[in-house]
Amino acid sequence: MFLFRSPIVSPRLAALLLATGLAATSAAQAQSWQRVDAVQQHIGDASVQTDGLDIELPLVAEDGSSVPLTVTFGGTLSPTAHVAELHIFAPRNPTPEVASFAFGPEATPLALETRVRLSESQAVIVVARTSEGAVHVAERDVRVTTSGCVAPAGGAEVAQEMQARVRIPDSLPAGGTGEILTRILHPMHTGLADAPDGQTPPQRIIESFDATLDGRRLVHATYYRSLAANPYLRFQFTPTSGGEVVLTWTEDTGRSTEEEARITVG
Repeated sequence: MFLFRSPIVSPRLAALLLATGLAATSAAQAQSWQRVDAVQQHIGDASVQTDGLDIELPLVAEDGSSVPLTVTFGGTLSPTAHVAELHIFAPRNPTPEVASFAFGPEATPLALETRVRLSESQAVIVVARTSEGAVHVAERDVRVTTSGCVAPAGGAEVAQEMQARVRIPDSLPAGGTGEILTRILHPMHTGLADAPDGQTPPQRIIESFDATLDGRRLVHATYYRSLAANPYLRFQFTPTSGGEVVLTWTEDTGRSTEEEARITVG
């Protein structure tokens, strides 16, 4: 009779094999953006850097209809460069594009917070392009318990829709950095979710947001139906001079809301 014994693996070798396996799995996950057409369209033939851009998401989202997302940039930039574009994707959503942002040179450093809808567990992907053309990509896995794209629309009553709430500093020292916090009451109907009466309302969303300072662009945002109800946005800015801050939200029906505030610098 022949006896077959399992090979004895030293603890050091076992640890090495485990680390190698985890590294391979991590690398495969980190490159999932390469297989998403919507992401590739924004990247084009540019060389991609996978460092410098960071995403914060919960590991598990109990409610996929409103998942907090923070994107920051900690990479090295030349003194005259800034992050000029940011694109957020949820590839397993019916609409993979979540939001796109174009930043003026005063909307720096990049530290942006918003809330997104996630249809299912997936890797959320962000793509940033600097004013000098460098492209950075990052992604983060999140497990979703309840789908957020087909859940009944939340948000405000019709009478409260398009009401905005903002927080803007009154003044900043020269060279100082502040933050602008915005939220507008809106259901962001996806065109996928049934209302309580069993009907499916057509898509109706806030499709754009603009922030200017004394006529200079801070942020221009394009929103898609994968953004959460009551669109929330928080971003930082380092103004070179003060003036009138104008914030404008526009619905895809053409309705709009505008808020104004003055800020002094120096």
